Formats: sequence, C-alpha cells, structure tokens
Amino acid sequence: MTYFSERLDAFPRIEPYRLARASGYWPYYKPVESASTPRITIEGREAINFGSNNYLSLSYHPKVIEATVQATKHFGSGVTGSRLLNGTLTLHKELETELADFYGREAALVFATGYVANMSAIVGYLGRRDFAVADKEIHNSLLTGVKLAGATMKRFRHNDLGHLEKVLAALPPEAGKGVIIDGVYSMGGDTAPLAEMVEVCRKFPNTFILDDEAHGLGVLGELGRGAAEHYDVLDDVGVVTITFSKTLGSCGGAVIGSEAAVELLQLTSDTLIFTASNTPGSVAAALAALRILRAEPDRPARLRGQVKELLGLLATRGVPTNPAESAIVTIPLRKFSEVDTVLLALDLLDHGVFVNPVIPPAVTKEMGLIRLSLMVDHDTHILEEAADTISKVMGDHDQL
Repeated sequence: MTYFSERLDAFPRIEPYRLARASGYWPYYKPVESASTPRITIEGREAINFGSNNYLSLSYHPKVIEATVQATKHFGSGVTGSRLLNGTLTLHKELETELADFYGREAALVFATGYVANMSAIVGYLGRRDFAVADKEIHNSLLTGVKLAGATMKRFRHNDLGHLEKVLAALPPEAGKGVIIDGVYSMGGDTAPLAEMVEVCRKFPNTFILDDEAHGLGVLGELGRGAAEHYDVLDDVGVVTITFSKTLGSCGGAVIGSEAAVELLQLTSDTLIFTASNTPGSVAAALAALRILRAEPDRPARLRGQVKELLGLLATRGVPTNPAESAIVTIPLRKFSEVDTVLLALDLLDHGVFVNPVIPPAVTKEMGLIRLSLMVDHDTHILEEAADTISKVMGDHDQL
C-alpha cells in the first residue's frame, strides 16, 4: 500500500460510510437509468420519482430536448474554453438577455453551475471589510462564497426577523452588508419572509439582499419568478441568483441584477474567467425551458395545485407533513434517528417510491425528514398511489 493510500484510509470520515454501504444503509449515489420523469428507473427498479427537482417537468420536454440536439449539432459538444476567451456563444447572450427581461432587470450573467453563480456573486459583491449576514439555513454554495470572499460572517436564526435586525444594528453603519437568504430553502421547502426582510434592511445603510431563487424559479409567483415575486418585492432585492438544474431542466446558473453588477463580475470573477463555459446543449436547454415557462405561465400554478392535492391525500391517511410553501413537501419523523430515517427511505424505494432522506447536518440534530419534490406531471393517479405506499411503509416503521 502506498503512502497516499494509507493516508486516505486513516481519514476517520471514511469508515462510517464504508460500514453504511456494507450494511445496506447507504441511500446516496444510486444509479438512475432513465430520464427524470414522474416514474424513473433506479437500480433496475421502477419508482415514483419524488427525488428530483424537475419541478415543471421540462428536462424531458420535446422542445427542450430538440433545442439541446440542435445546439450540439451546430456548436459541438463543448466550447473548450472560458467565457472570457472563446466560450461566450450567441446562445449565452440570448439566454442572458431573456433572463434579464424575465426578471425585469438590466442584465444577467450565465455561469457553469448554480453553485458557481452563488459563490461568484458573494465574492464579487462582498470583500474583507464587509459583512455577510446569513440565514442559518442558506445553501452550502453561499457559505462557500462567504469563505472565499473573506467577508466577516454574521449568522441570524432561520427566518428570525428580530434577530436579523439585532445583528444588523450591531454592525458599523459605513460597512457593506449583504443579507444572504434562500427564497425557498432546499431542505424544508419554506420561504424567506422577504417582504418583512426588505423593511428591516431599509433601516440600515449600505445593506442589500442577495436572494437565491434556485427552488423558487418556476414554482412561486404569478409568472414563476420565485419567492421575491410571490411577496411582491422583486424590485427591492439587490441581486437574484438562479440555477438551471431544477426548473429549467439543464445545468448552469445565473446572477441577475443591474448592468453595473453584472459588469463587475465579468471583469473580476475568477470562476467565470478561469472556468470552461457551459456546454452548448445545456445553454440551449435552459433557454428553451425558460421560453416554455414564459409561454405557459399556468405551469407554476398547476404545480402548486399538485402540492395541495398531495398534502390532502397524505392528511386523509394520517401522514403528518410540515407546512408546504413551495414544491417541496416534508414529512417529519416522530421517532428520529439517522439510521431510522435512511432505512425508511430505502424501504419506500423498495416499495416503489423514491424520496430523499434528510439527516444532519442538512437539518438539526434533533430532526429527520423525508423530502418529496413534486413535478407538474405528477398526476392524481400517481399521487394517490404514492400516498397509499407512504402511509403503509411509515406505519410498518411505527412512524405514524
């Protein structure tokens, strides 16, 4: 055994994962063998798909697939360079123009992933003399951005407006302050109280809100622009970030804001300048999906109707759920342990329902969740079948 192999084996974090895999308790990295449709094939078994974030069912839409094929035929499989050099295609410019128009902003900038878009926005707008005032449950990509920016991190309790105001009041008035939130939180599916947050931030100079709408795009708001539109404060949010990997059925991300904000990132963002650009197919897919959303603005409302229907079906079967504010439905576990949460999710998969087990550190140490992400193509028949299965399996696990 080489020295490097010995070092890897010595890492204490590896052994628990090895034991979990060997015991059949490992619920992650399962190979999927089909498109992310309402029913998928995973590890050779068909299951109802509540494990993806394909909210508007666009990743397999014929127009999105065709756009991907045609872009690949025209531009090739990849751009083989960064946005700065040869990686800015006409497709990028079209997508950026249409995203800015969709959000009513001056400009948008496309990045290789949503994770990178979040990191880049924070690094671009906050420096070592500034403060990142972050909700306790923001996405990991935002936390990484704060670390890279070198800004001083100040955390406030999740969605706690009083604590947010107290934190802001203790900071120097002249310092830059970015209040960093998720419009929709990825694990719980709850929304940030953006209308009230805007009012709090107005009390303090040099303060702006960075709103990550990864899970709000295509789900909330009359036009599907997310929580900020839902709470009618889209014009009051400083910067909006999105990902293409959920509602838009592709891969990539974008920062959306003023022309000056986008110009700054174009000139200074290492993650834009030194990273290979998105593949042509992924940009074309996101653009086609955005156009479908704009042409069919009823899709988000239909999706919210599916959420309401599933909540009703689960309630009549005695399955508890947390309040649902988005397309994410969570089931709290009465008897919680990390192993029990994972075993329940694995048993649901064995019975034909694919869900996400949520355990610490994604949630607090005292809580475990079963997380279901709904799609607009989940019809009544599928929802009824899923509710029956979930009720039976949870009863077998003594979780009702």
